[in-house]
Formats: sequence, C-alpha cells, structure tokens
Amino acid sequence: MFKYKLKILLLITIAFISANFILYTISNINKEQRIQMELKDNIKNLKTHYEILLYNQKTMAKTAYKSTMKTNGFINILSKANKATDEEKVQLREKLYNLLKGKYSILKDNGVLQYQFLLPNNISFLRMHKASKFGDDLSDVRDDFKYTNKMKKATRGFSQGRVSHGFRNIFPIFDKNNNYLGAMEVSFSSELFQKYLTNISKIHTHFLVNKSIFTAKAWERDDSILKYIQSSEHKDYLLNITINHTHEVCIIENKQKLSSIRENINKNIKKGDKFALYTVHSGNHVDVISFYPIKDFKNQKTVAWLVSYEESDFIYATIKAGWIIKITSFFIFLLLGYYMYKQLVSKQIIKQEHRLLNDVLNSTEDLMFVTDFITVNFLNRKFRNFMNIDSSDEFNKKTNNNLVSIFEQNNGYLNTQLLEEDETFASLILRTNEEERVVSILDRDNNRKAFTINITKTNYHENDDYLVTLSDITKLKEKEIKIENKAYYDGLTAVYNRNKFDEIIEEEMFRIKRYKHPLSIAIIDIDHFKNFNDTHGHLIGDEVLIMLAHTLNNKIRDTDTFARWGGEEFVILFTETTIENTKIIAENLRKVIEDLEHEVAGKITVSFGITQYIEDDSLETMFKRCDEALYLAKDQGRNRVCIK
Repeated sequence: MFKYKLKILLLITIAFISANFILYTISNINKEQRIQMELKDNIKNLKTHYEILLYNQKTMAKTAYKSTMKTNGFINILSKANKATDEEKVQLREKLYNLLKGKYSILKDNGVLQYQFLLPNNISFLRMHKASKFGDDLSDVRDDFKYTNKMKKATRGFSQGRVSHGFRNIFPIFDKNNNYLGAMEVSFSSELFQKYLTNISKIHTHFLVNKSIFTAKAWERDDSILKYIQSSEHKDYLLNITINHTHEVCIIENKQKLSSIRENINKNIKKGDKFALYTVHSGNHVDVISFYPIKDFKNQKTVAWLVSYEESDFIYATIKAGWIIKITSFFIFLLLGYYMYKQLVSKQIIKQEHRLLNDVLNSTEDLMFVTDFITVNFLNRKFRNFMNIDSSDEFNKKTNNNLVSIFEQNNGYLNTQLLEEDETFASLILRTNEEERVVSILDRDNNRKAFTINITKTNYHENDDYLVTLSDITKLKEKEIKIENKAYYDGLTAVYNRNKFDEIIEEEMFRIKRYKHPLSIAIIDIDHFKNFNDTHGHLIGDEVLIMLAHTLNNKIRDTDTFARWGGEEFVILFTETTIENTKIIAENLRKVIEDLEHEVAGKITVSFGITQYIEDDSLETMFKRCDEALYLAKDQGRNRVCIK
C-alpha cells in the first residue's frame, strides 16, 4: 500500500503541475482570443468609419460633378477650349473660373481639396485651387486622369499628384452630342480623414503616407498643400500634423509608447494588410493601435495607412483577470490535489472493478457508449475504432458536444428532424417501434453504416445517462434496398414499374375522392414497335425503349409519375391536372418523341390515350377508358393524342 500511495502522490504532483500548465496555457489562449476579438473589433470600427467617409465623399463628388455639368455655360466653355488658341484659352479659363468659383467655395467648405479640369490630351486647363497654374501635361503624373481620358470612364481611388495626394474622383465630360470634352476632378485630402475620425467619431487617427509616393522629397516643399513630418509609427511613412495632432503627443509620446511593438509593426506593414496591436504603458493603461491599408490607384499597392489609437479598458481587464485566474487556480489545484490523493486511495477497489467492466464491454462486437445524448461519458474500444478517436473527450470535441449530430438525416433512419417540440432523442427512440429503431452513421472512412439502436437507463453519472448499444445491420439494409429497387423499378429502363405505379395511383385515388382535385392518366404505346424488333432485333428494340423512357421521364413535371406499364407501353399519372391541360402536355410530349431518331431504328412516334377521373370511378374503369382512347389513336393513324 505504501508503494501505491507513493505512486499516487507522484501522479498527483505531476497532475498538479500539468493542470497548472494547462490552465496557464488555456488562460493565455483565452486571453489572446479575447484580445484578438477586441483588436478585430477596433479594425472593423476603423474600417466602418473609413468607408462611411469614403461613401460620403463619393456622394459629394457625384453631386458636384452633376451640378457642374448642369451649370449654364460650362459645356460651351470646354467645347471651345478644345479648339481654342493659347490666347483664347486664357479668356475661356478666366470665364470658367468666374463661373465656378462660388461652387468651389462651397465645395472647399465641405472638404474638397482639388476641383480641376483637364482637356482630352491630359493638359491641365483649370485648377480651381491654383488658377495661376495651368497648361502642364499630367500624362506621366496622374494615371487616373490618363485612364479617364483614354477610356472615357469615371475612376476613383487614392493617388499622388505632383505635390499632393488625395482621394480622387475623376469624371468624363461629354456634351449633349456625346462628344468627349475632357475630365473633371473632385478630390479630398487625407487631412479630412484625421479630422473626421478624431473629432466626429472620437477615434484619434493618423493618416500615414509612404515617402516613396512623393517625388524628390516633395513633402518638404513649401508649396505642398499639406505639411508632413516623419511619423512615429514607421520610418518610411510621414504624418500630416494638424491642430489635433501635436508633435509632442503624436511623435514624442507615441515613439515611447510603440517601442515594445515596433518589430511587429514593421513586420505587418511589410505585408500591406490590415492589422491591430496593443501596448501596455504607464503601468495600467492599454492602447489599441489599428492599421488600415490605403491602396494606390495605379497598382493597388499599400502606400498609406489609417492608424487609430484607442484606449482599451477591456484588454487591461482581460490581462488582469488572467493573472488572478492563474494565482487562484494554483491554490485551488493545490487543495484539489490533496483531496484527490485521499479519494484515489479509497477508490482503488472501485477502479479495479471499473477496469473489469471495460474489459467486458470491449469484448463485444457492438458499439457501446454511455451518454445523455449531448456528450459521451464512456465508450468501448469498438466505438473508438469506428470513429477513429482515442477518448470520449476527443469525441465530444469532434462533435462539438452534440452526440446526435452523428446520426445522418436519411429517410428510414432516426435523426433530429423527427424530433417533436422539446423532445429528447431518447424519447424519440423509446416511442419508436423496436423494429424501426435504426440509425445511419459514417465510419472513419466516411462509409455509411446502418445500426439498430437500443438504450438502457443507467446511473453512471447520476443524471439522465443511457447505455447505448449499436448493432451493425448494414448488409441487411443494403439487401433490403436492393429488394425494394427490384420491386419498384423496371429492370430495363430504370423507371418505376407497374407495382410502384399501382401503389402511387391508389394513394392518389383515395386523396382525390376526399378532396375532389382533378386527376388524369395517359397510356403511351410505341407505334409499330414490333417492326423495330423484327427488322433490327431485340437489342435495338430495347435501346428504343430505354431512349423513350429516359426522354419522357426527364420531360414530365416533378409532380407527375411515369412508369413502364409493360412491353412497349408506358403510363403517366398527372396530379392536379384537368383533361384539357393533360391533352396539351401530352401533345408536347408527343412532339418531343416525334423529334427523336435512333441511329439504327430511325424515327420514333407514339400514340397517347388519355382520360380523367370522374366521380365514382375505379382504377378498372379509368384504365378501360384510357385503353379505348389509345385504340382510337391507333385507329386514326397513330402518332396522335386521343381522349375518352
């Protein structure tokens, strides 16, 4: 007993260390998952506000475009400008500037950075924001203008100009005769994003621009529309300093704040995709820094970033809670280990008896397990091998703690679709006749297997547990299906046979007698079928039968039933169909068959005899009238539809 106690003590010590390690790991995973959720929410929030502003800009740009196009005299000026001399263009430019300066003043108040017009040859005609600068060729500077003038289509995106960048909307200009006159730009600065997100959405935001999109350090030029300095986030990106973005906060403080995650920022910026990180500073403050990429118009590469800073009490609380859980669990596991030591010593005999029970259950060929039909608490070796698992915990994880999900939803088998409201799967089994207690399960190789299922109430865990026994009846089920196919399907044509048709029409006759719905039938006979057999042999005759059966079976409605009646005769049951509509359908089917041609037997035609159910009809009286209609069709020359 001393050796056993020593062994138990050693195992509990290992378990104590393992449990603390597992909990530490799980706690870290859970902490990271919760933090990642918060980071994703921050990115999503930044993206949402970004897209809202983009949408507003797009709407404003379209409105400005439409308003400009409708401005009296605008089209006339641009039409003349395309053919004017340089001296004439000066006058036209001044005229256009005076015409639009009021509109431009309103657009500027609404955040528009540039409002300018180019001729079809990419030569600048008028910059409303700098009317004195004109006549320069933008072909090598602005791919968006170049594209619009070439394709005569609108473009939209972030792009760099000679000394500034922006979110640009380029529109084609046409006169009333659809002559192309040039392109119009309505663009917005990145400063607007910082202003909107910081002041309106209350998200402190930076707009970082890659130095590479500026030509020859244009960002240091005095004539730049926006002024930039080196950002604290990355050495290759510049920040526009505004009234809400001071050098002390955005550069000095942020450099220190970002020092612990600098390497991660550099790594993620290289990837060019959205990301978010968090940093702990000042002891008890956590900031989430979200990066959202801005792609350029030309090659869709990331050339700018929206960067938001938001303090997160949630992440701070998550980190703090993680440490509390780890410390608390250490002492709980310590007490639990002591309790387990006492319990394990006293339960050694029970454990030996349990092993004996396992040996008995593992010796059977049936699949056995204990469950409350949610999770599995015990399973035998046969079941583990069948499901390719090692333990009940692995099985519960594999099924997401939903045992009944392994029972396939096939007709003839018990499954969750058969459950009534608030009914348990155990109740479903118990209310089902014993011979119908059958389930279908996929094995480790995804082969479908059929089992009878039997359950016995047990007190394994002192709750609603059942001992479930599954006995394999797959071969019996397969044999049953084969027998059913032979009973209901024609062996040659693979459509329903007469037995199946009789079964269906009897059910329909019962239904229409009760609900008084219309019902019609048609008997179809292949014209001169004997000639096919006599001339070309029975194999060709069989091919004709198969061709006809497949054609008709594919052309009838889903609600109708098609079957081989015998020999060269087929029958169709038309539900919810009057004799008049049946004749129309039959005529269409007859024409379809008339268009068929067997490569050996040649043309195929059929004769239809159709009738409709009348009150007090029996199957015999209906089919007698249908036969008479068929004979009438043959007497009248075949390849026709006759009604009786």
